[in-house]
Amino acid sequence: MRARPLFALVASLLTVAALATPASAARGRTHLVKVGPGLTYTPETVDIRVGDTVKWVFLGPEFHSVRGGLDPSKPCKSAWGVDSGPRHNGQTYSYTFTGNPTRRIVQSDHDGQCYQGMIGYVNVGE
Repeated sequence: MRARPLFALVASLLTVAALATPASAARGRTHLVKVGPGLTYTPETVDIRVGDTVKWVFLGPEFHSVRGGLDPSKPCKSAWGVDSGPRHNGQTYSYTFTGNPTRRIVQSDHDGQCYQGMIGYVNVGE
């Protein structure tokens, strides 16, 4: 008959552990960025933490994309893993940021939109 008190103790400890660990600690947050209409990312700069996800929501009638750039002096050159491909109104693209904290550049490479100023930034902190 000792199994019952042991079971109750284990169940109590599991409950306390679950309450002590916030759900956000187990997984990152999702940050929304609007793409368009026009040549804009809104917000243009998003501050996140390692493990967070950015979800880009495409708006407006024109096609856009989200692609990673690395070198601030050449922001329209692709250099890292984000690559949504062409998307249009109502579509989305998500990317989870892992690795070291850094500042990332994103641009739309559809029809030269980056060269027209469609550039955004993702600041990845600890």
